[in-house]
Amino acid sequence: MINRRFLIVSLASCGALLLAACGTSSSNSPGGPINVGITGPFSGPYADPGSAIRNAGQLAIVQGVGYPSPNLSHFASMSIWETASVQGGIGDGWLGRYLNYLDKVGESPNHALEGVTAGSLVPPELRSKTPVTALQSLSTFRLQPVNEHGSQVDVENPLMKFYGAFKTAGPAPFGALLDTTLQEALQASHALQATDATYQPKATYPAKSPIASSLKLVAETIVSGLGVRVAHVTLGGFDNHAREKPVHDKLLLDLDQALAAFMQDLAGHGYGDKVLVMTWSEFGRRVKENGSAGTDHGTAAPMFLLGAPVKGGLYGQQPSLADLDNGNLKFTTDFRSVYASVLQGYLNAPASELLGGNYEILPLLKA
Repeated sequence: MINRRFLIVSLASCGALLLAACGTSSSNSPGGPINVGITGPFSGPYADPGSAIRNAGQLAIVQGVGYPSPNLSHFASMSIWETASVQGGIGDGWLGRYLNYLDKVGESPNHALEGVTAGSLVPPELRSKTPVTALQSLSTFRLQPVNEHGSQVDVENPLMKFYGAFKTAGPAPFGALLDTTLQEALQASHALQATDATYQPKATYPAKSPIASSLKLVAETIVSGLGVRVAHVTLGGFDNHAREKPVHDKLLLDLDQALAAFMQDLAGHGYGDKVLVMTWSEFGRRVKENGSAGTDHGTAAPMFLLGAPVKGGLYGQQPSLADLDNGNLKFTTDFRSVYASVLQGYLNAPASELLGGNYEILPLLKA
């Protein structure tokens, strides 16, 4: 378990267009071959039949993913997916509970970089009682001088002296926690500064692409060898109630090229077989186009899992276009089954305990 990393990619309501962009298969059996005849977006390394990753069987598509009585509110449905509870709420996220579990069983390493997100805020999926680090850039992940003439040492030394005086004053509420938090933050900062100074990517990431920049940041933290277990990135812009196809085309191509560079970069550093990538979105799109060349909030949608740990193929049952629920697809696979498959089959964690129930384990992953 110590050598396994999990990357989760949040896609803001991508849904049905992702399903359509992936074409159809000549085999609907679990793990069956995917024969996709398309030339549009997502026809790069993860959808083109001639690609190395597809030929290596490293892409799994789970069809018709959703949950009972779907909620079409962005905020409510996001909360459901983030907590793995149909009640939603503001408790720990499903991956946050995994980090709590690692802390509980004393799995090493336990530090501020076990959970990492590219951005300024910790996503609800990673909300936990254990430290999670939000990174916007490795070069700025440090205590900032108060003016241009100061240095990192100028900031750290007074702070450390303050903490030293605080500790010698005797026990205080939360004193140990504050001391540990400071030490972990400084250690992580120093280590990532050193990584950033020497990192040489083994792939060319697309320019002017926020998702590519986020994935490159995650790749650096993984390659640093500092013990990242779970990482999170987000790509927004999929909620297209108007002009859906050109916007989706651009977004999917961006995602495709960024993920291709990320996987190539990791493989070049010897981490290609140690990372699993999963995408999710809070809901899909309605089947029928609206009057603005877009689609409105829908239900069932596909999820993608990428990487060497994956047994490539199609999983789950394709929702029927002839059997709709008020114009929406009927889900065929509970999203918590995908979560359970990752937790139990890849992260070696007790899925039923962390998800609060028993869900079908899909044969998505290699033994």
